[in-house]
Amino acid sequence: MRGKCVMANLEIFRINENGAGWVDFSEATNDEKLNIELGIITNQIKMNCYFCHKQIEKGNACVNCKDKKGAIYFD
Repeated sequence: MRGKCVMANLEIFRINENGAGWVDFSEATNDEKLNIELGIITNQIKMNCYFCHKQIEKGNACVNCKDKKGAIYFD
């Protein structure tokens, strides 16, 4: 079975004493990464399509927008 790899930039929205804004995932702290991982595993974070905003089941891609790059965000 062959798959397709799509490269995308992953960012998180950080709010702290320095303000708020988007930062690259590579700059995320270990606690931020753990919170995201635990949220996805326990279904506390919902994945949504970036283009049509439809909720996506865990581990899947949006059926309508599967051929577009960067097609998920977390809510």
